[in-house]
Amino acid sequence: MHSKPASNTTSADRVFTALSSLFERLMCAAKSESMSEVAEIDLTFSQFRTMMELGTRSCAMSVNELADAVHLSVAATGRAVDRLVSMGFTDRREDPADRRVKRISLTDRGHQFVTTAINGREDVLRSVCQRLPADVADGLTDALDPVLNGETDYFAHLELPTES
Repeated sequence: MHSKPASNTTSADRVFTALSSLFERLMCAAKSESMSEVAEIDLTFSQFRTMMELGTRSCAMSVNELADAVHLSVAATGRAVDRLVSMGFTDRREDPADRRVKRISLTDRGHQFVTTAINGREDVLRSVCQRLPADVADGLTDALDPVLNGETDYFAHLELPTES
């Protein structure tokens, strides 16, 4: 049940509330879809995050780079990688330039898992979109078009908060 916004609420506040609610509901639906696959093969959330991060990269990463990217300690990342290697999702190789550094990348099985997880999220979004009545879908598309394709780039110069 939605409450009526207060009269002193700005347009930006109302859009923020609506988009936040939409994103939260989409993320919850997508997470429940992908988390069932994660539970099936007994992955921890850290291992899942590690695989998803590797899936976004075009080249292998060192354990230190990976730890920074997933916001875990090097030790915790190393343990996650060890488990993923033993499960056949990642491999670990010496860096050709520095044999002390180990490079981590997804195996074919790891790529397949990440692709399935991403496709599952897309399927959830597609399913929600297909349930929208045509007039609501058209209205949403029309509302988003100037934000995504208009002359003003609303995403330029965004300063995202950094984690400490």
